[in-house]
Formats: sequence, C-alpha cells, structure tokens
Amino acid sequence: MHAFKTGFCKRVSKFSHIMFLDSLLYDAVSSNTKSLNALSINTKGKYNIEITKQGIDQRYTPEGVKYVQTLWSALLSAQLNRSIEAGWFSEFERVLIKDSTKFEVSGNLAKQLPGTGGSASKAGVCIQYEFDIKSGEVNDLSIGPATSHDKSDAKNTLGKIRKGDLILRDLGYSVIPCFKTINEKGAYFISRLAANILVFERINNELIEIDFPKLYKKMTVCNIKRLSKNVIIGDKAQMPVRLIIDLMPEQEINKRKRQTKENNKERGHKANSKFMNRVYFNLFITNIDETMLEPKIITRIYKLRWQVEIIFKTWKSIFGIASISPMKYERLMCLLNVRLLLILINWELFMHKRCQVFEATQKLLSIMKCFKTMHEHNNELRHILTDNCKKLSSWSQRISKLLESKHWLEKKNKKIGFMEIMMLNVF
Repeated sequence: MHAFKTGFCKRVSKFSHIMFLDSLLYDAVSSNTKSLNALSINTKGKYNIEITKQGIDQRYTPEGVKYVQTLWSALLSAQLNRSIEAGWFSEFERVLIKDSTKFEVSGNLAKQLPGTGGSASKAGVCIQYEFDIKSGEVNDLSIGPATSHDKSDAKNTLGKIRKGDLILRDLGYSVIPCFKTINEKGAYFISRLAANILVFERINNELIEIDFPKLYKKMTVCNIKRLSKNVIIGDKAQMPVRLIIDLMPEQEINKRKRQTKENNKERGHKANSKFMNRVYFNLFITNIDETMLEPKIITRIYKLRWQVEIIFKTWKSIFGIASISPMKYERLMCLLNVRLLLILINWELFMHKRCQVFEATQKLLSIMKCFKTMHEHNNELRHILTDNCKKLSSWSQRISKLLESKHWLEKKNKKIGFMEIMMLNVF
C-alpha cells in the first residue's frame, strides 16, 4: 500500500517493492556496503528473479526514498506506551533529550548534502534525534545536510511538546524564544547557558549584568561550590529563569583555558571574552522551581544527555550508519532510511524490555550490549519484514528472552551512573 501511495509502484513489476525493500535490508544488515551486482545476485538467489544491477539502480528514485520513509514513519506513529516511573522521573510526563549527529559522505553529493567545509568532506549528513528517555518514544527523527544548525532546528519539534514534559537541551539548541514556548506550554527545560546570552540580576528594580570574574573571586574566597540564582537572560528577548552556577576545580579551569587557546590558534580566531569570563563555571538554566528540584539534582539530571551519545555510538559502530560507500544520492537516502527503520525496530524492542525488566528487578539493561545482540539477529528480522511480518512476534519474544541475562548496565568507577541519576530523591 505504501509503495503505491508514494508513487514508487505504478504497476505490477517482476522486481516488486518487497524485493526492493529486501535488497535494502540485505545491504543494511551487512557490515560492508553491498555492490549493485551483489544485490542482483541476492534477488536471483532468494526470489529466482533476473534483474541487472542497472535495473536495481534505476529503482533508487525520489519516490523510492518516500516509500522507505513512510515505513519508519508508520512505525513512529505506532510506538508502544510503556515507561519507567521511578525517582524524579515520576515528576514529569516525558523526559525529552534532543541532539544531532553528523558524518561525512562522498564528495559527489555536495550539491544535495553540503558539508561544513574546511578540512572536512565537501558533503555530509546531519541526523536530528529527540526521544523520551522514560519510554523510548521517538519525538523527532530527520535527515538533512551537515550544514544544518541545531539552533534553527530547535523550534521544529516545539509543537510536539506536552504539558509536564522535561526538555534537556545542549548549547547548540540554546534559543530564548524556544525556552519561552516550552514555558508557555506548561513544560520544563534544563539547558547549558550559551556564552552569547547575557545574564542579569534585578537589584533595586534595576537590571544589572552579572560580572562572572567578580563572582568567581567571591565564590573562591567564600569557598562556595554551587549557587542558585533567579536571573533574567537575554538582551532583547528577556526571560526570567533559574541559574545554577557550579564552580569548576582549578585544574579544570586551566584545562579549559588551554584548550580554548589551542582551538582559537588553530582556527585563527580571537578569544571570546564572554566565554573566557565564564570559563570558571558550569552554568545551567531551568524553569523548574527549587521547591520541586534542588540545584544538585538539576546538574545531575543534565548528565543524562550523554545517553544520546551512547545511542549515536551504537548507530555508527553497530549499524554502520556513517560507513557507507560512495553512491548516488537517492540510493544513499534509501539505505539511510532503511538503517533507521532497523534501528527503530530494535530500539522499540529494547526500550519495552528495559521498562519490563526494571519493573521486575529494579535493574537496567545496557543499550550497547542489547543492541549488539539484537543486531546479530537482524538478518532474521530482514526475512520477517519481507514476509508480511508473520513471525515478528515470535522473533521479538525470543530476542527479548536473550536480553534478560548478561546484558546489565554496569556502573563505571568513580562516575555517577544512569541508575543513580534516575533514582535521585526529590522534595
């Protein structure tokens, strides 16, 4: 049905849309990109259909891309609703983390997928991803050129925010109008404070810009490690927020200064005075009142953002999403979208199992360990998806059983782990 609605199929063909999908999945589950000739041989071996490599290549069209996109779009709209309700998690409807990952592709795609330039490739891909860490529900998944900016993308999913959500954003998405919209929707946010955003205190009914070097001296002399202040951010689009100020150790401050100087020298830039004035601190902004979450919990909750880095790592190291041989644009987009389809199916199974196991054992499953195991069985999944999903339920149950042991999330030495962050007490 999807194949005809998107215009990919206009009439019955010996090389059907199912065979086309199978050839993409055959490529996607492999550690190396398959040649068109290998795809032709696979079709002959599995379906006893003769098709040349040129015939397959002709099927990579804009309509083919739309067809594959509709498959994982349908999966997104049918996500299961099961979440972890524990610790401070129970205070929020969803805990949404948004980030992007970028990688280089063949320079022949510079027109459709322009790269960032400089020493990087002339062509590159940016994938924007937002998900609920409680349930695994994917709120946004989009593919664009590497030149895409997080700040521009920050507003794209604001319409999907619900009352009671908590939004965790990195510096790249730090846009005051977006924070205002989140607040107006009755949702919450925690974000790093961008160096270019001005910060004011209201003193005697007058807005006074915070002098961060002066504040550093005061906190050092008084041995204050953390402060929480009600401030106003922004010059024109002003907004009241709560600012959490964590004083960095001297060793870390010197490291930051050294790295900044090295980066500026390499790029031929001058030191940013706003950034250098704040190099002494980790600065977080939020609209969560202190009666709901105290400052130390705010800073620890933000550490959950590294979960998305683990996810991107699985995409690249296990699913090879960034390791694709040079090919034409339409084929690349088809293959990327099919890999995302596989990732979403595996992610849905993983998150459902993680919630189920946590309820029973109060233990968490490891993303990396589970994805490695699931990927080893993705060739079976490929055949199930191209056979009307007849055995998908039994496959899911069997893989789910495998994940019940030897896939636990382990705590790293001297580092606060996911479990510790999740189970933090609230007032």
